[in-house]
Amino acid sequence: MRQWQGGVHAPLNNVFVFLQAILNQRTMKSRILTAMITALVTIILIAVAVYFIFGFNSKPGKVMSVNSPQGSFEAYVIESPSADPPKQSLFIAKAGTGEFRLVASLPEDIESTQTIYWTEEGDKAIFVTNWHLFVTDVQTFNTMKISLNPDWWKMHEGEKTFSSSGTPVVMEELILDGSDSLTYRTNLMTQPVTVSLTGL
Repeated sequence: MRQWQGGVHAPLNNVFVFLQAILNQRTMKSRILTAMITALVTIILIAVAVYFIFGFNSKPGKVMSVNSPQGSFEAYVIESPSADPPKQSLFIAKAGTGEFRLVASLPEDIESTQTIYWTEEGDKAIFVTNWHLFVTDVQTFNTMKISLNPDWWKMHEGEKTFSSSGTPVVMEELILDGSDSLTYRTNLMTQPVTVSLTGL
């Protein structure tokens, strides 16, 4: 009788071991699946947080605008969402037509617009940034770019961002002589400089 009982117990033990192995295998698969789902949810939550924190959910917006004296044109600045602002573009538009032209796209994080001027005749727009003067003829769309800062830029390839010495430049004097010339002086200059605009 003991031998007969032992013969029965051995197959039953094998069955129990087999079932336990199946349960352990399913438990391991469940743990792996749970870990994968948790990691995926974490990545999604981080991406959403970055999206909102850095303003990628926002749309480009107009941050500065000046109409020409006659009201025929509008010179304006668009700020685009960026992880490393400012990121600005300069435009000129025909009033009431929906037509516009891009004057320049400024390098991200380095250059930003300080002010906008128009000549009295309304034929030229002057964008003043912390690095340049952009003078654009609204008829030909020829643009003169005048450097205001002697420093150099450096691009960080891995981060795709720019940097500079950070020397602040402020326009302290700008005089328009009709549409023919302008005279300007920044905080880095000891004497004003006059530039002819007749070539535009």
